[in-house]
Amino acid sequence: MSAVWKRELRSYLKSPVGYVYLFLYLIIAGACYSLFNLASNSSEVSLYFYFSCYIMILTVPILTMKLFPEERKNKTDQILITAPISITKMVLGKFFAAYTMFLISLVPSIFAMGFLYFNGHVETGILVGNYVGILLVGAAYIAIAMLMACVTESQIIAFMMGFFTLLIFAICDILKSVINISIADRIVDVISVSSRFEKLASGLFDFSSIFYFISLTVVFLFLIIRIIDKRRWS
Repeated sequence: MSAVWKRELRSYLKSPVGYVYLFLYLIIAGACYSLFNLASNSSEVSLYFYFSCYIMILTVPILTMKLFPEERKNKTDQILITAPISITKMVLGKFFAAYTMFLISLVPSIFAMGFLYFNGHVETGILVGNYVGILLVGAAYIAIAMLMACVTESQIIAFMMGFFTLLIFAICDILKSVINISIADRIVDVISVSSRFEKLASGLFDFSSIFYFISLTVVFLFLIIRIIDKRRWS
């Protein structure tokens, strides 16, 4: 698994994809920080992290769109599938490489939030809750976008599928208020990301929300493993 992780991480750092991801995320997140905190002279951090979740809808598919389509297009996926490494370790290696890039993009926010924490009035519980929430949402979004990339050979299609799938998960609460159908309400309650993130962002460490994000990540990674395993024997 570590070999795959190193290979994919090196690929991010040697190709434009990793830098495009970092540039977009940091520019948009920096603009949000400037607008919500510096320009308004506010130490409220929840709005920054809330919008960061929406930034990830655009940036995470960029991070994952090359993980599988590039190898399928170049026919190198067969080498990985038949290599002396389990499919589970191969998928996890790719996942952790993408997640490492995601963690790197969060590093500047630590300094920004640290400035607010020591010079403003930021509650420790709320700050920690927002970071826990963003880390869990990031893991879930990467797993979801990876699944979308796993089923196509086109990086553009992988990006579009990842983007629209994450968009549905993110805005289903809005759709709930528009549609106003009981069955739709139940579905939204099951898949809603925003409502669960908001609980963590408020400093409420709701274990059901934490379990939801971990389960979402595991389920989508499991689906990727099953798809690749089926491809191996077809």
